[in-house]
Amino acid sequence: MTLLRELALYLTLLLFLLFSGSFVMNIIDARSYLQDQLESHAQDTATSLGVAIAATEPENTAAIDSMVDAVFDRGYYRLIRFIDQSGNLVVNSQHELQLEDVPQWFVNLVDLDAPLVASEVSRGWLPAGVIYIASHPGHAYRSLWNKTLYGVFLFGSGLLLAILGLNIFLRIVLRPLKKLEKQADAICQRSFVQQEVLPKTKDLRLVVEAMNRMAGKLEEQFAEKLVLTEELRKRSVKDALTGILNRQAFDDRIANVLQDEERGEFGGGLLMAQISGLDGFNKKNGRNAADLLLVDIARRISKTVEPWPEATVGRRSGTVFCVFVPACDLAQSRRITEACFRAMASLPFFLSEEGHDRLHIAMVTHVGRTSADEMLQQADQLLRSLQHQSRSNWEVEQIDSSSHQPYNHWSEGNWQESLQQVLKGQQVELFYQTVYDMNQQPVFREVFARLRLLGELASAEAFLPIVERFDLHVDFDKVVFETLMLHLQKDGSNTRYCVNLSPRSLLDEDFFRWLLDTLKALPGVTERLILEVPERTVLMGGQAMPSLVKRLVQTGCRFSIDHFGIVSRSMTSLHELELDYIKIDGSFVRGISNNQGNQFYIRTLTMLAKSRDITLLAQDVEQKEDWQKLRELGVQGGQGYYLGRPQRL
Repeated sequence: MTLLRELALYLTLLLFLLFSGSFVMNIIDARSYLQDQLESHAQDTATSLGVAIAATEPENTAAIDSMVDAVFDRGYYRLIRFIDQSGNLVVNSQHELQLEDVPQWFVNLVDLDAPLVASEVSRGWLPAGVIYIASHPGHAYRSLWNKTLYGVFLFGSGLLLAILGLNIFLRIVLRPLKKLEKQADAICQRSFVQQEVLPKTKDLRLVVEAMNRMAGKLEEQFAEKLVLTEELRKRSVKDALTGILNRQAFDDRIANVLQDEERGEFGGGLLMAQISGLDGFNKKNGRNAADLLLVDIARRISKTVEPWPEATVGRRSGTVFCVFVPACDLAQSRRITEACFRAMASLPFFLSEEGHDRLHIAMVTHVGRTSADEMLQQADQLLRSLQHQSRSNWEVEQIDSSSHQPYNHWSEGNWQESLQQVLKGQQVELFYQTVYDMNQQPVFREVFARLRLLGELASAEAFLPIVERFDLHVDFDKVVFETLMLHLQKDGSNTRYCVNLSPRSLLDEDFFRWLLDTLKALPGVTERLILEVPERTVLMGGQAMPSLVKRLVQTGCRFSIDHFGIVSRSMTSLHELELDYIKIDGSFVRGISNNQGNQFYIRTLTMLAKSRDITLLAQDVEQKEDWQKLRELGVQGGQGYYLGRPQRL
């Protein structure tokens, strides 16, 4: 029970007792007064009537009877009886005690005592008899009953007004306590809000001020912890000078993609760029100038590959930069290489006489399964052959075109036409992979979409880059979402399902409104749904992201972020989002049992997620040793081929 209700209940009970006690005392006083009046009234009448009877002749019974009737017929007496000196009953007049306008229960409860009084009648010095009179309590009962009704009405009205006023007063006075409750809940969710309006009551104001100070201190500590964790992550995976991935992190990232049983099947493109003669530039212009050149190169490469959101940029050595794009065909590789060459060649150093022949870019593309070492070796060989030429240039080479999927060699026109036909006919087939907790009990199922192309099922890694390129992401996500919702409506179990959304779809206003309306229309199904987006969505959404997530979660669904840990600065935004799950990217999970740097990062992330009641999960769990190490680090669950392979929905 809330403090407001307890205070209202106690004060209401107190008021009730006070009003009841006062009311009962008034009734008791009125009863005593009326009872005394009945006795006095009867005694006065007996004395007066005795004097009148004494003045009549003893044998004149008719006169005595007439005097008694004259008094009795007024209705104020229940009994008048006259007995002469010899014991003979001369007059006896009485009424039954019957009251039609007063409830019998009230008569029994009040029980007025109308006493029978006696008065001796004397003629001269000789006694003539005794007269007995008892007043009729009917008028007293009516008076007391009316007084009771009037008192109950006043008492009830006064008590009701007092209770209403008391509740309004308590609600106003205790309103800051409700805000304190919300503030405490917000702090538990790592949202350190402070109350700007302080209550006027001194005690409550002191409590609110203390809560505000605590919220401010906790916010500072949590922000410091986030910054520290982000800084540690940067040091372990980022190049100290350029801010892009270092050699180890880049190699781990592309190895994670190429070793994946599904994503690795479609290969990718690896770009390797090298700047020659930087030692001479360094000696001539100084170390700072050389560092600024490298930073500018890294920034231009990163900017150029932004249209390919899955691209990974890294620095493998002092003058060697690399870009890896999953499932990248020969045509895309040429566009990426040419764009990067133009962006870098426009730098003043490469336009000068000293640097006109110092830039060489080689990119190899591999359609089909391969390894990271093989692609790096092939790209390095192609780069060495370019460096024998006397000018800056670039070249792209397809090192292996063997693939059993004929659609891997489609032109862009074929892709666009086929995708539009498939989406129009909603020819999407759904698979799922179960996410397990550390006791290997199912948590939910993550849904994957497959398209049937040329009679074969193509996984998302084969067609999603094309979907993004032709701006078909909204149509594709709608088809997948509608297909899943139909399945959920038919499925009578309580199994939760997780569906991935494209960042560009979620940030599209029309799609978001459609998604919100669909979720609100199916509340029973929505409660079993988990919406998931990649980590880069946090940066793409910016300040609007917390509001978008909040509106979606209010429909009853849950929200998750996958591939966490890749994008910089995303961790500092986590405390603003209402998240239920975070999935660590597989590049941090593969080989975690032998990687102390990633172990420290995941352990820190585990503590942060636990403080916000977020379930931390791991992606791409492939080895038993990695699964056991994740358990030791505090990760709460995961998914991968070690735990279970995808199955048809």
